Amino acid sequence: MCGIGALLDPEGRFSQGAGQAMVAALRHRGPDGEGTRRIGPVELVHTRLAIVDVEGGRQPLSSEDGAITAVVNGEIYNHADLRAELERRGHTWATRSDSEAIVHAYEEFGLDCLRRFNGIFAFALWDDRRGRLLVARDPFGVKPLYWWSDGTRLAAASEVGALLAAGLPVADLDEVALDHYLTWRFVPAPRTLFRGVSKLPPASYLVAEDGAVRVESYRQPPGPPIEDATPAELADELRDRIVAAVKRQTMADVPYGTFLSGGVDSAAVVSSLVRSGEKAPLTFTIGFPDFGGALDERAAAAQTAARLGTRHRSTAMGSADYSAAMAEAALRLEEPCGSHAVPALLELSRLAARHVKVVLAGQGADEPLGGYYRAQAAFAAGAAARLPLPSLTRFVGALPRGERSWRAAHVFASPPDERMLSIFEIAPPELRRRLTGRTGEEAAQERRGLADAVLADMPERDFVDRALYLDAHLVLPDHLLIYGDKMSMAAGLEHRVPFLDLELMRFIERIPGRVRVRWGVRKWLYRRAARGLVPPEVLDREKRGFSIPYERWLRSSLGDQLESSYAARNGPAAAMDGRVVATLVDEHRRGAADHKRILFCLLEFAHWHRTFLERGPLPAAVGA
Repeated sequence: MCGIGALLDPEGRFSQGAGQAMVAALRHRGPDGEGTRRIGPVELVHTRLAIVDVEGGRQPLSSEDGAITAVVNGEIYNHADLRAELERRGHTWATRSDSEAIVHAYEEFGLDCLRRFNGIFAFALWDDRRGRLLVARDPFGVKPLYWWSDGTRLAAASEVGALLAAGLPVADLDEVALDHYLTWRFVPAPRTLFRGVSKLPPASYLVAEDGAVRVESYRQPPGPPIEDATPAELADELRDRIVAAVKRQTMADVPYGTFLSGGVDSAAVVSSLVRSGEKAPLTFTIGFPDFGGALDERAAAAQTAARLGTRHRSTAMGSADYSAAMAEAALRLEEPCGSHAVPALLELSRLAARHVKVVLAGQGADEPLGGYYRAQAAFAAGAAARLPLPSLTRFVGALPRGERSWRAAHVFASPPDERMLSIFEIAPPELRRRLTGRTGEEAAQERRGLADAVLADMPERDFVDRALYLDAHLVLPDHLLIYGDKMSMAAGLEHRVPFLDLELMRFIERIPGRVRVRWGVRKWLYRRAARGLVPPEVLDREKRGFSIPYERWLRSSLGDQLESSYAARNGPAAAMDGRVVATLVDEHRRGAADHKRILFCLLEFAHWHRTFLERGPLPAAVGA
């Protein structure tokens, strides 16, 4: 796990210190070493968090003849098999590093090498024979990669901050991206909130060659649905494949542990370690002591840890700690993603980094396996397509008040061709127009295009299958995975996600969606698979996600901070109407409406705006 950068400059117009500026900006991602190399028009930079081949795996890495040079961030879990195959083909290794497999696989297979890697990665590779720069991102976008070009020069890096430090783009707001953010809580690739800075989509590569730049996808559609297996047989195989994926991802020459909440996903990861023979793994959790058991998972996590025999560590966070961590997280997050878990994950990562260099986590289970309420919405929306309009209208009118009910009503009221995308929306178009003064039509067209490109992989599958696929391939990469990477790497910690293991996901995506999730039961098949793997009391606990009392804080200290942030006509209020923000805060405080998701997005945006466009602190939260 590292930080990488590449500067392509055929005319020599970058400043002499641009590469070193990138190194300095990426050092938190790789505190164990750094390296730069200039080859003709390209400079590659690398900061290293040493995980595999600690002594010998320094980068940049080169081919036997020096024609191929690469810098890599991430892990290639099947590197041993690739190494054996490539050695049979005559390639020789200079290190034990898994990253070196990328160099030799590219030598042998060219761009097709990308379909052979099971791992989490972003890399930049210079092919001196062809005069080609290749940068690529892993199939699910676990590792981020950003790029900028002025038509002649090109720069790519693990973080936007490295591009800014090199003096390339000027930090400015992309207003189309802002509409994406207010709609989905994140900005989908290829846009970012920074005008002119692009994000490479997951399962994609960029080639700069002969003065031209092209971006293409290498995503592989799922195999045919599994129709000849019973749910019991599928659950048994799913359980075995989860255990195998976790075992694959323990590849490390340094200590590792796991995050452990009170829920099923992290418990399944820990249980898989134990089943694979791991003795007393280290586990880490965080809680909120001011709010008792309902929002403090430390007791539940400790109970699970005791049952599984782990060496458990925990930490706690209050409202003042949370507010301070949120301001600090904005700099490292770079892309606000509307998740209240971000500050807590930063603190939890710091706890884990005091003991290990690698953590395995439960992220990535909910999207393909139907763990969110939006999977239930997809199930219902698919059925609603068969209902006559009068019946559907009566159903929507009978829904109770509340944020989930509003979202359900919004889904069912949407035209059939827009129903899929509406599942993921957190704010209606009219509210976004009131906030920004823009229609958002350009952004809406972009979202439809992005979704259509992903869903083209499975045109014959039903509504639920397609919704789960869209969640895993469009929503997950630039939402949860972005902050998982950024907050862990801010602490110098590698964050692995076994549920997104490529072999495991290829199996999951062949299981029909209506087997993975049932009406009224999220993660139906997965919960069957988890029986016998995790303690029964964990399965019986209500799913709460990463439990954080942010909704209560929005009625008090965080609400005060929001009002202060948008009170002036400058700052974040230059992009959004502060009067509308104040109205939303007031309605939320009085219980007249549930605005927690959009309010948290507005607060995160204020932090982003101050950090990157104004470079000043937010007003202090009153009574934090």
